[in-house]
Amino acid sequence: MMRFNFVCLIMVLAMVVQGQAFKNFITRDGDRLKDGDDVFRFISVNTPNINGHYDGYKNTNPDAGYIYDPIELSYEMEAYFKDMEQMGVTVIRTWGITVEDGLGEFEALVTGPRSYNEAALRRVDKMLELCNKYHVRVILCLVKENEFWGSTKSFSRLYGGGDYYTTPAIKEGFKDLLKTLALRRNHYTGIRYKDDKAILAWEFGNEVPNNKGAWIAEMANYLKSIDPNHLIADPRRANGVQQMKENIADVIRNCQAIDLVKTRQYPNYRNTVTELWNECKGKRPMIIDEFQRKEGFKEVLEEICNTGTSGGLLWSLMKPQYKGGIGGHALFHSYSWGGSRWPGFDSGEYFNETENLMLIRSYGYKIRGLKTPPLPPPTDAPFLYESLEDHAVALKWRCSPGAKYYVIERATSSQGPWENISGDLDISYDLYFYPMFSDSHIVPGQSYYYRVRGKNESGISNPSNVMGPVMPRTQMVMDNLRDFSLTYSRSSNLSLSSESWPRLRQTEEDFFQVERIAGSEAGEIVYRADTIKWIEVFTFNDSTEDVDIQYSKDGSLWKSLPGGTLIKTHRPAYDSQISKDKDHPVDKYSYWVPVLPHGTTAVKILTGNAKAENTFPWIARVHLGVLGGLKTAQDVKNSNHD
Repeated sequence: MMRFNFVCLIMVLAMVVQGQAFKNFITRDGDRLKDGDDVFRFISVNTPNINGHYDGYKNTNPDAGYIYDPIELSYEMEAYFKDMEQMGVTVIRTWGITVEDGLGEFEALVTGPRSYNEAALRRVDKMLELCNKYHVRVILCLVKENEFWGSTKSFSRLYGGGDYYTTPAIKEGFKDLLKTLALRRNHYTGIRYKDDKAILAWEFGNEVPNNKGAWIAEMANYLKSIDPNHLIADPRRANGVQQMKENIADVIRNCQAIDLVKTRQYPNYRNTVTELWNECKGKRPMIIDEFQRKEGFKEVLEEICNTGTSGGLLWSLMKPQYKGGIGGHALFHSYSWGGSRWPGFDSGEYFNETENLMLIRSYGYKIRGLKTPPLPPPTDAPFLYESLEDHAVALKWRCSPGAKYYVIERATSSQGPWENISGDLDISYDLYFYPMFSDSHIVPGQSYYYRVRGKNESGISNPSNVMGPVMPRTQMVMDNLRDFSLTYSRSSNLSLSSESWPRLRQTEEDFFQVERIAGSEAGEIVYRADTIKWIEVFTFNDSTEDVDIQYSKDGSLWKSLPGGTLIKTHRPAYDSQISKDKDHPVDKYSYWVPVLPHGTTAVKILTGNAKAENTFPWIARVHLGVLGGLKTAQDVKNSNHD
């Protein structure tokens, strides 16, 4: 028994040692952060959805629901860290924990008075394990002031209501949360949070009001009494020099346990980094806990590096999805940008996604006095799922960290030889609900095998698993209506939407739509092929249903569909956790004809809604199953020219 206990002790100690990647806790020395004897500075990222699926959309959670199963957790979170490893990220900041609000729309970490969800806590455990593995420090933000996925108001209601910052029972409840976290032993590493050097600082909440200094001081003094190892970040954020001056004065006079102060750099935030730093110099370290700009992005980075500012964190970096693809990025800001996806994609160029991410990388090394290394190639092979359609090739895969493009390879044998059939494919326009690639150049009845590689400027990943054999019956054409290049004809009153905000949130990030000119007649789009076997049309509308589909066997005589052949589905509009009833997802309709009449060579989509003063319906995508070649307007022009 003694020998058994000794072996167990050795195993536990080994797990703890293995779980700790850092030599020192981060400490404060005047207005600087220190890692041992070295000054600690960073340019890094916020990771708002590292512990869950917080995109504000319905039906995008994992198959297991709100709770991660071990495979989902392992892939999504670790892929996030592998992306950040390529970026050179050394610090992340979480956005806050979830608090039960009674709506049942998310998994809460805080479920009731002094009651906590072990599954949600284990996601935090896993994050800390990976922070140690990938040498990333974390600022742990707790209860959010803003009402997204639970808030200070939700927390208050769990304790009977009252003012969050003054009601004794609520304050004691928050202290219990602090104690629970500080003393928690990590399920994966065996390390108590208070002893985990990966934690850079605690932050009591996101956007705590600036006049709550007394509450901040009380909580900081309590937390220091049970966790003297870690820094505490002021949960307030100063908007401008005057607020920074007031926050700093309050910290010095009344909140000595607060170790660092924060500000932000958004277009609606006042004063420069330099002006704000001058208020902190000699008093406390200052960080820019969130920043994002369309103009002046590089200038913010320069000022962080050229002042004594300890660090800056981009808002924000998003993660890939277990179910395939890179996930959404259009967050709740009123500005026309979204969260960034490493290493940047074409769909994010409207807010300089790729350029800004590479700046974060280069300045992240620069602020540490290091030379920026070459960009590494994608790290892991993708994982290719079975075809989403049994009658066509519709592919989806889990991403390769660091990949900007993907190469789809096809063969007629599982052993090859393999043919590149996609070129450099950008997957960022095909999110959540759709295939990422369809093969429209197959021979019906022929067996095929597929695999996928991730690619960036530095190289290409190993191939994915081989999927097949697949024996498609039709060639699947996916038209996301980025342009009209796949259409045969259209009416002149239809145009392509160029709006990014708020349209992206209204359409759950369908990037392109065809829309009517407001006040015009009904419009129409025509597709033609040698044979069209099936069609599916996706639209967004204002709760009315106006779209109609007709077919033709010669392109001239149009007929209504036979009864019972059209299958319609409707996803009603809903209030988003992020945007509530403002700029929220609108009604979405699907019109699916699984079998068109024999001999169909053309289909016409009619918008309806004639004379309406809005631009509905927005036609988002058209998927077709064809045989032979698709005939487009360009083909008509070429034949006329000949």
